[in-house]
Amino acid sequence: MSVRAPRWLRAVKDDGGATAVEMALVLPVFLTLLLGGFQVAWVMHSAATVRWSLESSSRMLMLNPATTEDQLRTAVATKLAGLVNPNDVTVTLVADNSTAGAPVLRASSDYRPTLVIPLVSSWNLDLKASTVVPQ
Repeated sequence: MSVRAPRWLRAVKDDGGATAVEMALVLPVFLTLLLGGFQVAWVMHSAATVRWSLESSSRMLMLNPATTEDQLRTAVATKLAGLVNPNDVTVTLVADNSTAGAPVLRASSDYRPTLVIPLVSSWNLDLKASTVVPQ
């Protein structure tokens, strides 16, 4: 003789929707980690691109020390075209004569991207790069 469980007890033991519930709990966390990883990688790639464009553009200072800050800024913006918004990048050029007999030009960039991770938050970053060119 077999005894059947009452109907309400059978409904409690039913695990037909367990997979859907587990996916509903895990999917937002997984997507946040996945998209957050892509966002961090893109910001780091963009920062490296800004650093590279500053260093490669500052080579024109070696060839022509009379290059102005506006010319350097234009050269950096040209190399960033299509990759990074040039409005997010500030380029400065300063003559440094603090070391006697070895004057240098210091070119620096300040890149301010916004890191947005879905379902978490957004951060305004301040990434700096600089290079020194002898005069």
